[in-house]
Amino acid sequence: MPKPDSDTRTLKRASLSEPLYYLENFRTVIDWVIRHHRDLLLDEEWEQLEALLQLPESSQALLARMVMRKGDIFRFDGLNYDEIASIETALQHLHTADLVELNPHIDLHELYQLCRRAELMEVLAAVGAQPPKSARKPDLFTLLEIHTGDCLPQAINDWWPDTEIQLVALRCAELMTRVRLMFFGNLHQDWSEFVLAELGHQVYERVEFIPSSRAFQHREELDQYLAIYHCYALFADETPIADILPHCPKLLSNPWLEHRRQRMLYQLAHGAERNGEQDIAVLLYQQNPLDEAQVRYFRLQEKNSTDATSLLNELEQSSTALRRPESQLHLSRVAHRLRRKSGLASAMPKKYTIPTDKLTLINTGHRVELVVLNTLTEQHDLSGFYSENTLFTGLFALLFWPVLFEPLPGAFFHPFQSGPADLFRPDFVERRKTKICQHLLTLDNGEYQSLIKQCWREKYGTACTLIHWPSLSEELLELALAIIPAEQLKVVFNHLLSDLRHHRKGMPDLILFDQKTAAYQLVEVKGPGDRLQDHQRLWIEKMLEAGLPVSVAEITWDATP
Repeated sequence: MPKPDSDTRTLKRASLSEPLYYLENFRTVIDWVIRHHRDLLLDEEWEQLEALLQLPESSQALLARMVMRKGDIFRFDGLNYDEIASIETALQHLHTADLVELNPHIDLHELYQLCRRAELMEVLAAVGAQPPKSARKPDLFTLLEIHTGDCLPQAINDWWPDTEIQLVALRCAELMTRVRLMFFGNLHQDWSEFVLAELGHQVYERVEFIPSSRAFQHREELDQYLAIYHCYALFADETPIADILPHCPKLLSNPWLEHRRQRMLYQLAHGAERNGEQDIAVLLYQQNPLDEAQVRYFRLQEKNSTDATSLLNELEQSSTALRRPESQLHLSRVAHRLRRKSGLASAMPKKYTIPTDKLTLINTGHRVELVVLNTLTEQHDLSGFYSENTLFTGLFALLFWPVLFEPLPGAFFHPFQSGPADLFRPDFVERRKTKICQHLLTLDNGEYQSLIKQCWREKYGTACTLIHWPSLSEELLELALAIIPAEQLKVVFNHLLSDLRHHRKGMPDLILFDQKTAAYQLVEVKGPGDRLQDHQRLWIEKMLEAGLPVSVAEITWDATP
């Protein structure tokens, strides 16, 4: 494993003014993978990447263009790039290097995807079908299935003898997927990240790369990620759940991959439940330790069980393992209903009485939150902001910026991350406990204000998962730090730390400041027919418990003509 050196801490992005900017970025990623992930590559994969970098520039450019496009099969007439002098010559070099296949065999679905509607009409005519002239393209696929459904994959000339269409297929698509996965640590980011950064649309924090930072330490972890990704893809294609399950990995030793596997299985279970496949759903929920899976399991069992007492005992034994307050609340409601069915005394969990103002306002056509904001600020001479989930998470991120961007193993592994990869995983806080405590102490000694302001000045616009910069103006920042007591910020920050994934949502819509009295008010707005959701109620109750000034504004529109 090569040691990190000065030229690998950040990556050089090609200027968009260069015609082959995308090729430079493509080479950069491949070079990075060869440098830092050699042990995760098979010898033949490493040799193929090295050979790729020795090809003529035009061939490398064409391959990069194809890799960055959607799909693995392309029409020759769709490969038109002014900066590549001869597409045919470039393709021949790629074919010789076994990176592409000329005239590949395609199945019926691929034929349908590659051909335009008028071309499909000619294909159908070639097999003796006469579709209506008004037929839509999706209708033509049905006709193709009827007339050619038993055909195995074959060359396009076998499907359509008179065609002049020529095809080329990537033979290195799987390897390129692995390269992208090793570089980004995921498959939802792609090559466009370089372009966004170059255009200035996105600026990323610089975090030093070290060998232990890699997302994957063993090749089998790559395989496991790809297996999970494949299951998601099958689910998106509406493959029957029972047919997906054999492809699902078993229990994984890597914690973050296991968490990803659990989330995938939860999606499958939810899909099975929607499809009416209750047995599959119950089994998948029951075996899944995620809070939301356990809640769904007991809700399903509650509907179907005839033994309320037995299910209640099972629930009471399981509920202690739940992490999220919202999940505990949901199961407490199930338990309440089961106790009543069992003839046992039961009382619903006590709810806070939430201060509520009923307002009748004129509907100006704007968002209800903005109508309330304008009304309250004008009537009471207040400064107000529609901050919702942006203010407290923003202040949190500014204070804990060095914690968020600490180069811990498995947290940062490429230059295009807006936060650590483990930000929403259960062990995020535990891995950074000492530093988190140090930053929380600044709320006690008063240093937090200067730290937050300095970070805002230095990092404004830098991508951060927890900050929406347009919503965090300097005016809002100054008022919040001047008026909101440190002890109340500490309560909010600790609640965020208890479950960042879920607690970053559900906070009150508005914040109002009275600069004359140095007071503030948080307001959750509920328009006609709307009501508090559980995650919003839990946030409000937590705030009320800590003495934060929060209330609900229930809005009725003025019906006066």
